[in-house]
Amino acid sequence: MQRRDFIKHTLLATGAVALENCQPKDPYAPRKYEGQIAIIGAGAAGLYAGYLLEQQGANYTIYEAAEQIGGRIRPLKGLADFDVELGAEKIRGSRSTLYDWAKESGASLLPTSGTDYYQIGTLLRTEAQWNTDLDFRLAMLLSQQARSYSGNETTLAQLMESTKLVSRVRHIPDALIANNYGTSANRLGLLGVAETEAIWSAGRDNYLLGNRSLLSVLEEKCKSVIPKVVLNKQIKRIDFTNSPIVLEDAQAQRRFADKVIVTVPLSILQANDIQFTPSLPETKLTAIRNIGMGAGIKVALVFNRRFWEANTGSIYTSGSVPEYWVSSAGRSTSSFVLSGFVTGERAEALSGQTSTVIIQNLLKELDTIYGKGTATASLTNAKVMDWGKEPFIKGAYSFPIPNGGGLLTRQTLSQPIQRKVYFAGEATHYGGHSGTVHGAMESGRRAVEELLRDVV
Repeated sequence: MQRRDFIKHTLLATGAVALENCQPKDPYAPRKYEGQIAIIGAGAAGLYAGYLLEQQGANYTIYEAAEQIGGRIRPLKGLADFDVELGAEKIRGSRSTLYDWAKESGASLLPTSGTDYYQIGTLLRTEAQWNTDLDFRLAMLLSQQARSYSGNETTLAQLMESTKLVSRVRHIPDALIANNYGTSANRLGLLGVAETEAIWSAGRDNYLLGNRSLLSVLEEKCKSVIPKVVLNKQIKRIDFTNSPIVLEDAQAQRRFADKVIVTVPLSILQANDIQFTPSLPETKLTAIRNIGMGAGIKVALVFNRRFWEANTGSIYTSGSVPEYWVSSAGRSTSSFVLSGFVTGERAEALSGQTSTVIIQNLLKELDTIYGKGTATASLTNAKVMDWGKEPFIKGAYSFPIPNGGGLLTRQTLSQPIQRKVYFAGEATHYGGHSGTVHGAMESGRRAVEELLRDVV
């Protein structure tokens, strides 16, 4: 299949094209399925799959290994005077069901506007202020080129090396591209980045929710689904040799289903935490190996005053955390919160430290930028969320590795098996929205439509 045809096909097949009002159509309404459906995982993909099956009047149960729903969406109460998001925080684009749901819920949608600041050495300046610095301009140009790269496969690190980008600014493309994609510059395949950027269709504006958490939006819209979620139930084996399908949990208890939708994170499949009988096809096992997913840590720092500029959007640093942003903007006038996100090798290095040590080191780095003792003296609370240490998550989100096959590999991962086992989750999204909440939801929709299409 030619790349242009593949992109056109995937936009339609994944639901990534914004339909009227961004609401899911119902092409299979006459095909009500009477069998029992099991959904593995109660993250965004699993909950939305349940929501769509609920609309169909289908019989389904969602099995969640953790003690709470939401997957990589996890708000924390009490850290500040608003719910601080420890996982997904931004709604990326306005053309998605997630955006529509947030709007319908009465949430205030706050565009993530503001001026970005970049650290070089000990100085922190805006893009306009750095514009006379040739190295900075080259770093920004390289970041743009990486998003539309079309040469032979290479990593972001190799591109920086081949263009002789000087070391004093290499952290800028690393932050803007690699960290944003969930990994380090030496692990990110740029052909996969370019494919993803070319097919993205949700819109480029990002939004924070000003008066509620992301999870509360899902809970409100999925209120009829949540009673069908079984928490603390880790499914360890799926035997689809015969009918019905046998599901075995961590306590060796068995449950039965006619069809299964697997929505667990890619890292769970990579770790073989679910045993499939018969074994998954070699093409799918290869796909699982050829998509990356690694360490990810989010840090929330709460201060008693704002010491950054009032118009601050993101702060890109050369330290342990590539990017901070102001989570409290538009949400609070008494809690001042910087959220930081770090992935890949930097996250692996931080993961070996205690939360106390991590926070102390990050404060020292911020003190270097804003003045001696400024951040340290202003801190009132903090939280470190290491997603790699979450036993049922094991990382941040998926990313394209060099020579991994790009979107076609994600499509292979998404393929159903024997009209019995279906796959959803952000890593299976081959329409450009992998690594996002709305992409996870769209994959859940695709899996449900595949299931209903198989009903005869």
